[in-house]
Amino acid sequence: MSNEEKFIARSKKFRLHFQLTEEQIDLLLLGKNLVYKGIESSRRKLNVELMEAYPLIYGLDWSTFEEDKDTYPVWDDLPEATKKIILDTPYTAADDVGENGLKNTASYIILAIKHLDVGTQFSESEITRCLPYPLKKGVTIYLNSGLLKGTFKKLRRSRKFKNEKGEEVSDPLYLIHKPMDERLIGKAKRKLENQ
Repeated sequence: MSNEEKFIARSKKFRLHFQLTEEQIDLLLLGKNLVYKGIESSRRKLNVELMEAYPLIYGLDWSTFEEDKDTYPVWDDLPEATKKIILDTPYTAADDVGENGLKNTASYIILAIKHLDVGTQFSESEITRCLPYPLKKGVTIYLNSGLLKGTFKKLRRSRKFKNEKGEEVSDPLYLIHKPMDERLIGKAKRKLENQ
């Protein structure tokens, strides 16, 4: 078994132990420009950046994670972001919220970024892939009104990459500049419960 295969097997064991989905792992990697979904099924290649970032989800460094022990971190040692995702994720990117979801885009975005720290940058494509269908097909993020007003700001620069068709795409970047308060998160949850 190669090092990559061992890492993938260990990653899956950890993910299943904490009852996380691949989509929830992608939420925890938001802002790092990394994608976990597809690694376990070999649809996506494992890279060094992901191998370094994945153990941090559980509060471990890479060398500790690589040890062949079957011990998992205790709840108190998990990072706060991981605890928030485990305890309170009302949807995943695998869900289909239908046409009603289009009316509550801001609520889904708030719940996707609630675990991010102040100063975290993320791109529009990173947030869209973490949203449920049909929102993950592409949404426009309106920051001037509604729930999203003042929660994060659009930066004047963007990340450039090539899409599946080989076309160069400019991906807008956003920055969390103040912490998400519980009132805002509660309001987003209520809007989704009432749809």
